[in-house]
Amino acid sequence: MPIDFTPLDTASRLLIEAELKVATGGGGRFQPTGFPDLGPALFRGADGANWLLVESPQSMANRLERVCWVDGDGETDRVGTYNDACKGIPYVLATDTDNKPLTASTLEAHRLASPYIWDTQPFQDPEDASKQLTLPDYLKKLFSLADNRLVPWKKVAAGLIKVDPACLLHGVWFNEASFAGGKVRLTRCLSGYIEARDPSSANFGFQKRDGVSDRTDKEAGQSAAEGYGSVIGPKQHFTSAEVKAYFQIDLERLRSYGLPKEHVQALVAWAIYKIRRVLVASRDGVADLRTECKFEVKRRKKNPDDTNKNPEMEEALDCWAIDQETGERKPFKLPTIDSSLKTALGPLKVQSQPLSVRWIPNVEGKTELPEDVKDEVIKREGLQAKTKIDTQQPKKGKKAKNQENAKPKRFFIIMGEWSMADKQSLRVQNPDDPARSIVEKAIKDHETKWEAKAQSRKAEKADGDDGEVDNDDTEGGN
Repeated sequence: MPIDFTPLDTASRLLIEAELKVATGGGGRFQPTGFPDLGPALFRGADGANWLLVESPQSMANRLERVCWVDGDGETDRVGTYNDACKGIPYVLATDTDNKPLTASTLEAHRLASPYIWDTQPFQDPEDASKQLTLPDYLKKLFSLADNRLVPWKKVAAGLIKVDPACLLHGVWFNEASFAGGKVRLTRCLSGYIEARDPSSANFGFQKRDGVSDRTDKEAGQSAAEGYGSVIGPKQHFTSAEVKAYFQIDLERLRSYGLPKEHVQALVAWAIYKIRRVLVASRDGVADLRTECKFEVKRRKKNPDDTNKNPEMEEALDCWAIDQETGERKPFKLPTIDSSLKTALGPLKVQSQPLSVRWIPNVEGKTELPEDVKDEVIKREGLQAKTKIDTQQPKKGKKAKNQENAKPKRFFIIMGEWSMADKQSLRVQNPDDPARSIVEKAIKDHETKWEAKAQSRKAEKADGDDGEVDNDDTEGGN
């Protein structure tokens, strides 16, 4: 039987509270989320009680998305796709330089605004196979954006339904100045967090033992920083008699986008599905927040007045629809995950494959030009857009004698993606020295950096490298 969403037609929000308990252990001890230079987030609540943030809204947003996703096999596809219940809902897939899956908008912190999605190569216009366009240009057309004009939010929402409906639930911000001045920003319609009331600390310690050496030697590079020696330290967990997961679905905002009713209801059903999955999933849900932080939803009497030895039980979950006119809380039975809820996601699904874009690393291969070599010595017909000769001033801070007298240097630079045909064309045009040697060094430098970036490895120093590391070449993570 189809789910009746009629009670939500006049509701501004849907509020959900689920009582949690530690899944294992008699003492109810758990490890909360921690923040750099802060540690556990303890605070005095508006009710005068002490509270602890167990899981932040940002982390819960990631979990609400991840519980709908299935990872790839790790060989041909490291990215994966939506699970069976959500398969068919659009998203954008980014491929790498070998046209293999690299990431997806669902997995990226900024979704469609992620650089791996946004800064990609032109692709075939889905609405006109004879044209090529970039993702920003495609979205501008889809959203009907125009300079110095208000953002047509209903067009934006209708466009996102086609490209990535998750942005309507989890929010997105296209902050590029060239994209409508950075004005296209959608707030989350689905949010959640976990808090614990009146927490008590459980302080203890740990020891890492080194069974090989009982001492460290910093001068020999054998210190605790390298993993040598025995280490002891403190740890802090907490207990609480009241831990709750809180969720909110902004129904009025979803309706304000002017979407067809079936799309609004499908988005609400998807939000409910995500919440239900987070509350039960053994991966990325409340059952797997951290190694020492695993919860499950409590059970309570279905009838509080039931005095039977084995009373009928239900999950300790409450849900209210907030009337948009009066603010009155009206109980709403939150649907469970069954065939009806999965069927309700249908209007979001399409038959085609996800939109695919190709990410190309921003790589430059360069070599210094001798002073006696003029720019026109290097022939680059047909490759002007991918090559340049650039004069660069000496970098400040270099430890060199007579730096104030150092002369500017000229470099031959090749940029972007280079096919074997491109390289061969450049070589054919420059068969003799000094141009031949200059071209070969630039190609070698580009190949070294390209391989490193395309495979997410730190680049080794290439010939002609001045020894300084560009921030774009260093590894990092969120």
